Amino acid sequence: MHERDATETVLDAVGRALGRFAMLRPGDRVAVGVSGGKDSLCLLDALLAARRRVPFDYDVVAVTIQQGKFTAPIDGLGAGIARLGVEWIVRDEPATQALVRDGVAHGCDVCSRHRRRALYRVAGEIGATTIALGHTADDCAESLFRNILFNGRIASLPPVATSRKGTLRLIRPLVFVTEAQTTAWIRARGLGTVGCVCGERESVRTEIRAFLDGLKRRHAGVSESVTAALANVNPYTLHVGGPDMAPHTPPSPGSAPAEPWRSSTTLPAITGDVSI
Repeated sequence: MHERDATETVLDAVGRALGRFAMLRPGDRVAVGVSGGKDSLCLLDALLAARRRVPFDYDVVAVTIQQGKFTAPIDGLGAGIARLGVEWIVRDEPATQALVRDGVAHGCDVCSRHRRRALYRVAGEIGATTIALGHTADDCAESLFRNILFNGRIASLPPVATSRKGTLRLIRPLVFVTEAQTTAWIRARGLGTVGCVCGERESVRTEIRAFLDGLKRRHAGVSESVTAALANVNPYTLHVGGPDMAPHTPPSPGSAPAEPWRSSTTLPAITGDVSI
């Protein structure tokens, strides 16, 4: 894929997400969670590029939470982030670092919870209004299947959410972007990455990813179909009725499907797709 094709494909998808889910508002200060991997660096770079096209101003700050699990010194990202011209804040996260230091076994959910708490803390310190995370369409698909198979519920990663106190928005602008596309973006832009040791472990997540990857190789359109399904939920075809629950009324023919992904109740700042 040529550099222009790689970047334009991602920017089109990011613009579609920004517009459809009203992710940004004028004057937002966006703290981008930079894990060191391809997805978060693609997100950082893409949000900076989108700033030149979105019809209002917003600020971007890169934030990295050091949990003692990087496969190489995180300083290796410095030159690339400096080239992007964005402020970069690196903070230690002592809770997970202590687990790593003491050899205490723990899962990805623990790391994620500690990292999210640290991100919220830093966001508050720097006056951020929004936290942007680099979850992709592949992450959303994996989350959907993991919840179905192991948590007994139909759920995934919402494109927009709000903190419990309602002071911060959490957005995922890459929900329409695949990991193959973030890989192409990083290659085209010449950005270096630093991995995490957790990515090398066998887990339920890696099993689900392998399953989905096998389907994608054998059947065209699997990724697009899963993404479409997340915005096309038909409750009346599921086991959600009962004597203690109001019956679900099927939509009338020709009516537009609901958009259950939209978890933010704020008024949209952008309507329609943002062409970037």
